Amino acid sequence: MNDKLNRLVDLGHSVIQFRDDGIVQVDFADELLLDVAECKELLSTYNEVLSNKKVPILHVLGKYMNVTKEARDYSATEEGLKFSLAEAYVLKSLAHKILANFYIKFNKPKVPTQFFTTEEDATVWLLTFVK
Repeated sequence: MNDKLNRLVDLGHSVIQFRDDGIVQVDFADELLLDVAECKELLSTYNEVLSNKKVPILHVLGKYMNVTKEARDYSATEEGLKFSLAEAYVLKSLAHKILANFYIKFNKPKVPTQFFTTEEDATVWLLTFVK
């Protein structure tokens, strides 16, 4: 996988960075409404690079980004978490914090999941899962 480290993949709705520290970072576009189709596209891209390896994933939400109920439900399934050792989300607004609380309370993801206000804090936490 070394030739793929620090590789960037731009999907339009998000940019995925396969970082050399072992974390996969996903920066979502501003004003995006994320649905299941985009979630599946992310997973397909992970599969191309990771080949079924589980990694810590850092999600950086864009301004005014929202996620459909179906996408939240899908993201918490075994399939949606197929490549996740742990997930950190960087939240930028009160609306994101409300969504995060719904996600944890109702979707109950099966991997360690935390919410942060900075990428630095999220990275420190995720690095504890790097093997």
